[in-house]
Amino acid sequence: MSQLHCISKRKPGQHLTLEDRKTLEYLYDQNLKRPKKKRKSQKEIAYDLGWSEATLSRELKRGRILQLTSMLEEYYAYSAKVAQEEIEANWESKGPQQKIGADHKLSNTIEQMLLGEKVKGIEPLKYSPEAIVIYFDKEGWPTATRLCSRTIYNYIADDVFLNVTLTDLPRKGKKRHKRRKRIEKCLKAPDYKRIDERPEEAELRLEPGHWEMDCIESVKSDKTCLLTMVDRFTRECLLFKIGKQTQSAVTRRLNGLERNLGPDVFREKFKSFTVDNGSEFINWKSLERSIFGKQNRTHVYYCNAYYSWERGSNENLNGFIRYFIPKGTKLKEIREQEIKELEEFINKYPRKLLDGHSAENFSQAVA
Repeated sequence: MSQLHCISKRKPGQHLTLEDRKTLEYLYDQNLKRPKKKRKSQKEIAYDLGWSEATLSRELKRGRILQLTSMLEEYYAYSAKVAQEEIEANWESKGPQQKIGADHKLSNTIEQMLLGEKVKGIEPLKYSPEAIVIYFDKEGWPTATRLCSRTIYNYIADDVFLNVTLTDLPRKGKKRHKRRKRIEKCLKAPDYKRIDERPEEAELRLEPGHWEMDCIESVKSDKTCLLTMVDRFTRECLLFKIGKQTQSAVTRRLNGLERNLGPDVFREKFKSFTVDNGSEFINWKSLERSIFGKQNRTHVYYCNAYYSWERGSNENLNGFIRYFIPKGTKLKEIREQEIKELEEFINKYPRKLLDGHSAENFSQAVA
């Protein structure tokens, strides 16, 4: 059998591999070393490889390179590496053209919303790709081009936007990993009402007025914390900066709310609170007791220990707040005005969960 003969057969419709190209390079080089009269034609080489003549012809053009002999005479040869690099470059450019194309107006608008509006003391108030699509679907797109959230995510990953990368997204482009937590003994309020004692309206989110409440801590050297509340039905949130993460500080905050709203309005707006087993919520009687008399102003229900998903809306809100107030930020350096700006931004933020409405619009629609 001739050394130039190849008995491998390639299945029709399959792309050439790098190994196929190396085999061709070897056979082609060996053929060039033979006397001109004994050299095989392209048709014969294609037969030996089990390829069609057209496939061989295109491949030789793809990997064609100019070489020099020892006598400095030019001749054309075939390079498997050059052919493979060209085909891989073509792979990268295949597929449909980018939908955003040369639409610079839309690109700049989306980029500005992804980077957000700077507010002193906290991170910029930025929109996620999902929120951008919901906002434009409601308010109208700047141009005739329409994008989905998945497309915007892909554009960010492919560096289509000049100043936006995956690190500018709320989660910084990272995937969440499960963390094993050390179980610690938690406090339990005496005679407390368990979460399974909540009324059906609170459990099934049938009406507004049933809230979840929690605290966001500052750094160890700062005792200031953020009291967060979210309505289970409308997702309206309230943020309050308090001096310490203590029972008395939380009670004073609720007392101030009741004093400003009045007992009847407070009782209607805050029908119940669902809290965790933190020490700041341990005295449920002081939280329920009205400052205007012996009548209770609300009801407090406690989650099961280490069951954070029983306050899912509150945990989601806290994670959202952390986009703008990352861990390690000293809360005492953030002014009340900036906290209220963040609260207003979150309440006006379009939610897919609310069919594109913000918590503020949804609250008004329900009212």
